[in-house]
Amino acid sequence: MINNVFLDSNNVEGFCGEIPEDFQQIEIGNDPNFVFTNDINFDPVQLFDIENNSVFVNSFLECQHYVNGGWNYQPLQINESDYHMYLLYISLLAIITTYFFSKKKLKKIFK
Repeated sequence: MINNVFLDSNNVEGFCGEIPEDFQQIEIGNDPNFVFTNDINFDPVQLFDIENNSVFVNSFLECQHYVNGGWNYQPLQINESDYHMYLLYISLLAIITTYFFSKKKLKKIFK
C-alpha cells in the first residue's frame, strides 16, 4: 500500500524548497549503484526519519528521493526557554506548598 503523504509534491517542497527550473526527474528506484551529484546551487537540508535518524542531502533530486522514501518527519525540539518555564512552575509550586504547610504549623504553634 502506498501512503499518499510521501508522494505529495507540496510535502517535498516543504522540506526541499521550490522545484528548480532546470530540474529533470530521474527514476532512481532501488538502484544501489546510483550516486547523487552535489548541486552547488542547493543549500544542504537535514532530514529526519521516524526513528529520529538524520541525513544531510545536497541536491533537490536527493532531497526528493529521501522525502518520498519516508525521511519527512520533524523531530520534537525543546528550547532552553521551555526548561526555564518548567523550572519556574516547579519553583512556584514548591514555594506555594511550603507556604501553606508552614502556615499550618505556625497556627499550631501559636494556639
